[in-house]
Amino acid sequence: MLRIAFTNDSPCLISVDSQESYSDLPYQYALRYSRNDQEIYEGNLEMSTMTHSEDDAELQGSFAASGILLKQRFRHEGDGISEEISITNPNIHPLMLKQVYFGFTKKLEDKSDYRLRAIPFLVQLDGSVHDYTIKQLVEGQAINADQTDLSREEPLLLKEGLRSEAWAWGDDHHGIVIIKYNNEQVEYSVARAANEQGEAVLRYGGAGLSLFSEPSDSSTLEPGQTFTFGKTYYFPYEGNIQTAYAVYRTFLENRGHTFGRTYNPPVNWNVLYDIGWHHSNAEQLRIHYHKEAIMKEASKAKDIGCELLYLDPGWEVAEGLTLWDESRLGDVSELVHELKEQYNLDLGYRTILRAYKDGWNEDHYVRHSYGLMQPDRMEPVWGYHFWEPCLCDPEYFNEKLQRILAITKQGMRFMMFDEMDWRGPCSNPNHGHQVPSTAIDHIKAVYRLAGEVRRQYPAVLTEVHDPVWPWTTSLYVPTYFRQGPEGVGYYDENWGFEYMWNCIEDLKTGKALALYYYNLGCSIPLYLHITMAADNDACVFFWWTASTVRHLGIGGKYSHPTVEFAGELVAYDQEKRYSDYRDQLSVYQKLKPYFVRGTFHGIAEHVHLHTLEGTSGGVINVFNLMEEERELEFTISLALLGGEEDLLVTGAEASWSNEEVTFRLTLAAMSPGIVVVGEAAGLV
Repeated sequence: MLRIAFTNDSPCLISVDSQESYSDLPYQYALRYSRNDQEIYEGNLEMSTMTHSEDDAELQGSFAASGILLKQRFRHEGDGISEEISITNPNIHPLMLKQVYFGFTKKLEDKSDYRLRAIPFLVQLDGSVHDYTIKQLVEGQAINADQTDLSREEPLLLKEGLRSEAWAWGDDHHGIVIIKYNNEQVEYSVARAANEQGEAVLRYGGAGLSLFSEPSDSSTLEPGQTFTFGKTYYFPYEGNIQTAYAVYRTFLENRGHTFGRTYNPPVNWNVLYDIGWHHSNAEQLRIHYHKEAIMKEASKAKDIGCELLYLDPGWEVAEGLTLWDESRLGDVSELVHELKEQYNLDLGYRTILRAYKDGWNEDHYVRHSYGLMQPDRMEPVWGYHFWEPCLCDPEYFNEKLQRILAITKQGMRFMMFDEMDWRGPCSNPNHGHQVPSTAIDHIKAVYRLAGEVRRQYPAVLTEVHDPVWPWTTSLYVPTYFRQGPEGVGYYDENWGFEYMWNCIEDLKTGKALALYYYNLGCSIPLYLHITMAADNDACVFFWWTASTVRHLGIGGKYSHPTVEFAGELVAYDQEKRYSDYRDQLSVYQKLKPYFVRGTFHGIAEHVHLHTLEGTSGGVINVFNLMEEERELEFTISLALLGGEEDLLVTGAEASWSNEEVTFRLTLAAMSPGIVVVGEAAGLV
């Protein structure tokens, strides 16, 4: 259990059990702001009142030069502590806030075995590892993973401090989990390593700005305005890093950020991989993307064992116009009916924000400071030009929504909200947003759009890409932001981070470990579709995806060259690969409840256990990602398997003891293994 103590009127964080202090220097209160075009740093907070009891504490103070008032509250939360900070501008003039530095301070000299580890992305989407030793922190080797795009007009990206949704701060046996939670503003937990009077220190918790000055609503404090930062939570953990991750996952689940009671996503067949991506080329679409081609894909989907046909780029008159192309595909409702009648398949589709042909009212487009269309920036980076509607414009929002609903109401069962990335501020004064607009304006509009679709058609499963940085480096928006089942959030699933093109390389380099750590710290479902053409003969990436992604999509029996972004594919027998995938999917379908609704346990990075509540045993996915055959051995506690001994095991040798089970198996190079224990063993 943790408690707040006070040393010289400064709060410090103490473990009740061990009496260990997690902060042994004064709490930092500082801020940086601009006034009259002059930037000022102020680090002198004068305390005016301080009250504390056994259960909580409250402090109030003011910064002498700026007059900014600060209020700080600590509350006991179970065995942990919550912290809330608000600031008020009492002046008659606005104050432009550039940075805040609020947080506990800990000397690092006697903590050589401690590490600062990011949750949930110890491995970020780009493969960078955010597991920092004291040496790395002190020497400035710890950096964030940021996304850049030369075709965007982006505000200044703050580089001060490390950001994460949560942190594990401790050694391999115990420590604290530091969580920043804000479901209204984009806000991260910021940690900073610094030198304090010749001593290396870590500052953490409290509040700090990151990204494009998020939370951006704090950037300008009008006279009399108060801004309250998201709460920070501190919880103790005992055990390994998996234990710390479980603290965060439970925290999110308790706030509704998980899957709903009836969550059972279909296995999707993505037509993109065999039909190809023809980028709004009307002639190529007429040749390749028509109803006959769609029905051929449906035949494959039914044969291999999928449950929904998913339409990626190509169903529209032009991408981003949200107009169903009846000339090629016929009526939407007829296609939905035929797919269900002939193949017992549902239908899903993708909608995007950017438009690849000019089909909207010109006043709906984003007005950037460097010009309306900016082809001079887009063409060199993307190779083509597109238009950017502003989703904050209520007229455009409503028209976009009505076009989506006109299609969705015909019987769609799944929707992806893709390519809605914010590409910089909009300065059009007719759109109803502040000028210039901010990322949070756009973010809220994207989730409001998805939420309105789900409100009107709750049977539709929705996936929403990150509205600012949707793809390959890192997320801009926290994983939980506005997510949750109906009645809790605006959408159901997050995107599986683009591990759909060069999947074998992503496994070999460790990039795909981001999926593993995501599942350790979060039960919010991911959706990802993969092409069997880029997998190997052992179907290793099929099982990696099945183990780490709750909503699975596949495709690519033959593969179309327009979607082979990873380069030339390794030669393979197409019919055999398809047959192997059909066999693997048959096994997956029998065990599907464990993968889509089960609890994910990370025994090791390449050993994953899936269990179901009230069911003994479970399903274990094991991976050999080396280039030679390996004999593997690992142990799992009996408690995780339901506490029963001598359960039926298939797929490995098992040795049972009073507290754990030891499993042994041999796997070929770059191959998966499936070990099925207890009741699950009776399903395959």
